[in-house]
Amino acid sequence: MPRISLPAIFWPAIVFSVFWPAIVWAAPSVSIKGDDASLVKNLEATLDVRNESCDVDTRRERLILRNLQGRASTAAQAVGFYEANIDIRLIQNGSCWTADIDVQSGRPVVIGELDIVLSGDAAEDPVFLRLIENSPLRQGNILRHNHYQSLRDNLLQVANQRGYFDHRLTRHALEIDPQQRVAHVRLHLDSGPRYRFGEFTLNQDILHNTMAQRYLQFEEGELWSSDALLHTQQALIGSGYFNTARLERGQPDPNSLQLPATLHLSSRRQYAWLAGIGASTDTGPRLRLGFENRYVTDSGHRLRAETEISPVRYGVSSSYEIPLADPMRDRLTFSTGYQSEETNNIDTERLRVGASLITELPRGWVLTRSLDFERERFTAGEQRDVIELLMPGIQVQKIRTSDPIYPRHGWRLGTGVRGTHPSISNTDAFVQQRVWGKGIISLGKLRLLSRLELGHTNVNDVTTLPASVRFFAGGDTSIRGFSYQGIGPVNEDGQVIGGRHMMVGSVEMDYPIKERWGVAAFSDGGNAFNDFSQYDTRVSVGVGVRWRSPLGPIRVDIARPVDADRNWRLHLSMGPDL
Repeated sequence: MPRISLPAIFWPAIVFSVFWPAIVWAAPSVSIKGDDASLVKNLEATLDVRNESCDVDTRRERLILRNLQGRASTAAQAVGFYEANIDIRLIQNGSCWTADIDVQSGRPVVIGELDIVLSGDAAEDPVFLRLIENSPLRQGNILRHNHYQSLRDNLLQVANQRGYFDHRLTRHALEIDPQQRVAHVRLHLDSGPRYRFGEFTLNQDILHNTMAQRYLQFEEGELWSSDALLHTQQALIGSGYFNTARLERGQPDPNSLQLPATLHLSSRRQYAWLAGIGASTDTGPRLRLGFENRYVTDSGHRLRAETEISPVRYGVSSSYEIPLADPMRDRLTFSTGYQSEETNNIDTERLRVGASLITELPRGWVLTRSLDFERERFTAGEQRDVIELLMPGIQVQKIRTSDPIYPRHGWRLGTGVRGTHPSISNTDAFVQQRVWGKGIISLGKLRLLSRLELGHTNVNDVTTLPASVRFFAGGDTSIRGFSYQGIGPVNEDGQVIGGRHMMVGSVEMDYPIKERWGVAAFSDGGNAFNDFSQYDTRVSVGVGVRWRSPLGPIRVDIARPVDADRNWRLHLSMGPDL
């Protein structure tokens, strides 16, 4: 092999690159051994020598040892060990040194007398009583300074949050007798009277004052609560009318025991234009354009209009939303839209007009009652028809998630019923029920995702129903490895025309491999069918890549059926996991 010679100028750079990591990463360290886990843990959290130099002379070494000894003694006392025997040595370790610490805890200081006294209105406030009851300060327990400090600070914080604006600590002390190894806790809080909400003003110019007042979570004269005030601020910001909320408190009135306040609200822009792009294997690339008037009237009415264009589907829609008596939980929405969709099996044109009453129930369930009129022109196989129907429906759903973008755990559960009758539609009578659910759990870094969707239609002849009401399976969000709406009952020519029932599910595991990237493996299964006796499960398996983009998760999957000799199929989708 030919010899390779390098100019002399490169050798310093090579030597520098080889030894630089060792120079950078060499730093002093601490090694702690002891007979009490809580003491060792507190010393590890307190003692840090990484900012020290690896090169120390005798004078600097004595200074470091003295500093470590003082900090270690203080850290030991903080967890109740006033007689701890702490031995510290600096040991040379390669190019640097380690502070080797051996600590013997000795007998701890325990809590003796607990002298905790509440006076004023707080003496009968259950929040204060629970705070004291749940405190780890107990007679006979080992003293922990942070437990005392935490109870003292929490008493003051709760007093302020609950409207005890004249509160004061008349006595607060931690009396320690190291010889007797006992500590006495003294905490005396005089809360004074509890104030109430006085005149509360909303400084804003968007909503009529009567409408804005509906967002308040309290009434004038109620006992002061910072939680109620915080919920009010969150409700107003969450309403979509305002950007910020700033509280200005007045002076407490000792005669009326009321506190006036003003909430200054900055408004959002009234008009907004929306634009978005996306892609999926089912619909191909798609473009969305929209317009929103966030407050049409001072009663908070909203208007939205939107259009979506893709190679498979395009349409326009609009909605008009009216907040009701409780605007955070109840709203009435009128909507209309036109949609045209063309797949390998079904062509539809659908015009829809409807109304929905949406109510948030206790525990986070959302109830939707709807009435929709639809006129659909469709082709399914050889069938061509125009059907008009009026469908009342009801749906309830709940979502719980640890994070809207990348949840480590959470679930979504819902069910809905809709139907019609020949007296109000030119189709057979039917009742259709759907149940859907999805869950996510964490197993270390691994996530396990599962979903199940069930559909049942009580109808004599499914061909009397429009295509949009029939069930199909296959596609990005159904059974991957199959084409969009490519699974279901077929006609005599083998064309998929949709069925009365549907059952699909999936099990998936994904694992992060980088900050925003992950890999996944999954199996999907199910089918759409007309009779349960003829149900035939179609199963697929696949793998994929996940990217947590700023706009939400993007999934790229390849999958193939396990019960047929077919090629792998690419699937691209985006959107939240729940």
